[in-house]
Amino acid sequence: MSYYTLVAALPDLPPLARCKQLPISRIALERRLTMLEEEDLKQLRLAESLYHFSASPEQAVSDQKLVYQWQSQLEQIHSPIIRECIQLRLEWQSLIAAIRQRQAGAKGPEQFFGLGRWTTRIRQHWQEPTLGLEDAMPLLIQLQPQMLKGAAGEVEAQMNAWLWQNLFQVERSHAFSLETVICFVLRWGIAEKQIENDADQALKAFEAMAEALISAPGIKANIESAFEELS
Repeated sequence: MSYYTLVAALPDLPPLARCKQLPISRIALERRLTMLEEEDLKQLRLAESLYHFSASPEQAVSDQKLVYQWQSQLEQIHSPIIRECIQLRLEWQSLIAAIRQRQAGAKGPEQFFGLGRWTTRIRQHWQEPTLGLEDAMPLLIQLQPQMLKGAAGEVEAQMNAWLWQNLFQVERSHAFSLETVICFVLRWGIAEKQIENDADQALKAFEAMAEALISAPGIKANIESAFEELS
C-alpha cells in the first residue's frame, strides 16, 4: 500500500519534554490505522506489545522463559530497523533489571537472563557499578546514581528520552513507510506513559500536601470543632 495518506494524517508529536497532552487520542489514532493492510497491522501490534511490554501478576513467567519469548517474537518482525529499535528497548530493559537484581542481592550473575548483546558481559562484570558497559552505553553512567537511590521515575524518564530520540531518528529517515507509522505509534506510547506518570506524581504530591495541611495543629483543631458542631 501507499503510506503517504496515513503518514500525512498523523499529527506532529511535540518534543517529549514538552508533551503534556497528546495531539491525537487513541481512538482517533486507531481510526487512522485502519488504513493499514492486515499484515502491516499485525506487525504494528507485535512491535507495540514488545516495545511497551508490561507483565501482570497473571502473566508472570521466569526471566529465562520471558527472554526466549522476546527472541521468538523479535524474529517475527519483518523490518530490520524496527527489529533493531525493539531490541535496543529490550536490551535496556535487561540492563535495568540486572542492576536492580544486583542491588536486591537475591540473585547472582549466574541467575541473570537478559536479551541482547550484553548478557555475557553483564555476568562477567556483575559487581561493577555500570556492569562494564560505560563505554558502550554511556547513559548508564548517568542512570546508575539515580538507581542507587531508588529514583525509578527519574531513571524511566531519562531512558524514555533516549528511546524517543532513537525512534524519532528512524522515523525521519524512513519517510512515508510502515517504519514511519510504527515509530510514530511507539513514540505515542512513550508520551502517553509519561503523561500518566506526571498525573500520578501530581496526585501524590497533592495528597501529601493535603495530608500535611490537615495534620497542622490549627487546621486540625478547626476541623474537629466543625465536626463537633455538626454532631
